[in-house]
Amino acid sequence: MLRLGLGAGIVLAGVMAASPALAAECGDLAALKLADVTVTRAETVTSLDQVSPALARDKAPSPFCRVQGFISPTQDSHIQFELWMPEGAAWNGKFQALGNGGFLGTLNTRGTLGGVRRHYATMVTNLGHMNAPGAPEDATWALGHPDKVVDYAYRGEHLSVQASKQIMAAFYGKKADHAYYVGCSAGGIQGLTELLRYTDDFDGYVIGNSTPDHIGQELGALWNTLQASLKYPADALRQDQVSAIHGAVLKQCAGHDGGLASDPFLTDPRLCRFKVEVLACKPGETGGSCLTPRQIAIVRAIYTGPRNPRTGEEHLAGIMPGSELSWDKYFTGKTNPAKPDRPWGGFLMDMAYGDPDYLPGQKYLTFDFDKDVPALRARMVGGERLDSSWNTSNRDLDAFMKAGGKVIQYHGWDDPNIPPLEAVKFRQSLIDSLVRRRKLTVAKATALVDSYYHLFMVPGLGHCSGGDGPWNIGQSGPVPGAPMDGEHDTLTALEQWVEHGVEPRRLIGGHMEGGGPGQGNPNGGPNGGSAKAGPPDMTRPICAYPNIARYNGTGDRAGAASFSCGGPVARVVSGKGTHA
Repeated sequence: MLRLGLGAGIVLAGVMAASPALAAECGDLAALKLADVTVTRAETVTSLDQVSPALARDKAPSPFCRVQGFISPTQDSHIQFELWMPEGAAWNGKFQALGNGGFLGTLNTRGTLGGVRRHYATMVTNLGHMNAPGAPEDATWALGHPDKVVDYAYRGEHLSVQASKQIMAAFYGKKADHAYYVGCSAGGIQGLTELLRYTDDFDGYVIGNSTPDHIGQELGALWNTLQASLKYPADALRQDQVSAIHGAVLKQCAGHDGGLASDPFLTDPRLCRFKVEVLACKPGETGGSCLTPRQIAIVRAIYTGPRNPRTGEEHLAGIMPGSELSWDKYFTGKTNPAKPDRPWGGFLMDMAYGDPDYLPGQKYLTFDFDKDVPALRARMVGGERLDSSWNTSNRDLDAFMKAGGKVIQYHGWDDPNIPPLEAVKFRQSLIDSLVRRRKLTVAKATALVDSYYHLFMVPGLGHCSGGDGPWNIGQSGPVPGAPMDGEHDTLTALEQWVEHGVEPRRLIGGHMEGGGPGQGNPNGGPNGGSAKAGPPDMTRPICAYPNIARYNGTGDRAGAASFSCGGPVARVVSGKGTHA
């Protein structure tokens, strides 16, 4: 029997080494004993029809050990995880964990397949719940199960990582040389949570379109949906009006944003002093795409973001001009009573308030962004304040930095779901923490943060993938025709920085028609690639923040070689509503 206690050494009682590279047979891992962990299956996979019909047509990589199990830190917890480990020389000595988007409770075997193809031992977890079929944003699993809310918030990912590391040590007879995390959206939030709570879980992160303020993100989504659709149904924004807004943004701002006048996206939307009032309906004008006075106020409120109506305090940054063409995916076109098709609904109804009538009874219409926000953050769920379990206030990453850890974070300027300025604010919070804690100058603190953390703000990228700009930065592997190197693949960039000290000063983004980053990790993972995609029709450097790509003055405007990274344009504004 294999026994491995938490924090203890490995005991391989009665187990012979399977090969010079392995300390245990895969099947023997089913007998492994870990605190609160039950291993339900351990088998060597040689054909993908052993995994699922959905993968059966894919070509199997070299044999790998597939371990399935669950973790029960509380009586109501059932955190499922799956770990795929390449056997023998096929393992690259590294561990990778992939995040989940939204409230998605699933085991992303498509992502683990991509991971083992890159020779990683790869883990995914359902974070303690399974969604109703066909309902990725379903949160009914949380109603009456507060411990599962905490499992989703932070416990599920961390415990799955810990269990996986111990199983790997038993199988390989050694620890992984490096551990990397990759995720976007809620998967990015999970990554930030890991980074800020458990600084030794990973030594490298690729984190996309996220914020450390998970509650604030749900409040921002509620705010935008109330403004655009639900609070003023007679003035709800129509799609033709949203398209007109986007056209006006480009007309006013393209060429004055640090990019080219011909760009169908904004390079730095903070430079956009967009005047929405140009779309105001003229006296007697009805119909068409003009905006009523209330609709003009609605658009301004969306760009400004959720605010305390009494004090003006910012609850979350607003989204940026240029993001309009994706508003329909998130907050326009909704009707009362709201359906739980976006996470804010399930969060409030099933998790925070535990009230199944919250959406059907339209109680969200009376949400008070003054009094209800602090009450919500202080609400006890699963024995913890929501503001404690769902958010992480720590910004002390000194130990992570000293251990050689690195972070690549990216965010799309056109994200209408998680505001891009949240990423800028997070970077600034790391700098401010060093200034406060270690009494450093801002310049020294900035240099220290830049030594282990790089932020890439991607023009024309929406939420994790897609958009009118050079959105594909290798979130799912290089674009067709590009090399597997640190400029075209985010995971390779992270590996080179962590393992060889090669700093990623820029990535090369490509505009791809027709969708997301491929079949690897659907929330932005590095393991797939769009099998049938053609080469990009435009490429451009994506520079480490605060630098931006500047046209050299000559050469192909659709080619990255005609651009260089340079300092930010001096007219950048604060982003607190001044662009509306």
